[in-house]
Amino acid sequence: MKLFIKIFLLILSINFFSCSGTAKFNQFYNQHKNDNNVSSFQVPGYLRSFLKNVSPEMNNVFKNIKDFKTISFTNCTPQQSQQIIEGVNNITQNYTDVIRNNNEEKKTLVSVKEKGDFIKEVLIHTNSNNNHKIVFLKGNFDPDRIKELIDGHELEDLQFN
Repeated sequence: MKLFIKIFLLILSINFFSCSGTAKFNQFYNQHKNDNNVSSFQVPGYLRSFLKNVSPEMNNVFKNIKDFKTISFTNCTPQQSQQIIEGVNNITQNYTDVIRNNNEEKKTLVSVKEKGDFIKEVLIHTNSNNNHKIVFLKGNFDPDRIKELIDGHELEDLQFN
């Protein structure tokens, strides 16, 4: 019986840590989605299923996405900006930074979480003129496809608002 309990706790802890990025982003999202000057958008499962069936192009876009959320903050105070940056850094502490582009006009971060030969999570954060945009994708993504999107600057330039 003790062995069963130890195995159960081990499986539970592995599952918790493997989903920690998603849990952290969901916590961040839920904490801020009702703030002033915030726009948020998420695609629920039933809508993803519907969008996949609209056309072959839409199926290609949504076929590997299990979760999609975006949140935008406008006219942030320096304190709010610092909280957002700290929140993103907390979420991505176990991710790999693929792009980190910091200049005076705009800062861009594209971080991914890998498992085996797939990218499981992608977080994109852009920060410009006291505005922040964060996009979170969860699914099974081909690293070559993500590299194509990065090389074409398509991930950096995502605009949802």
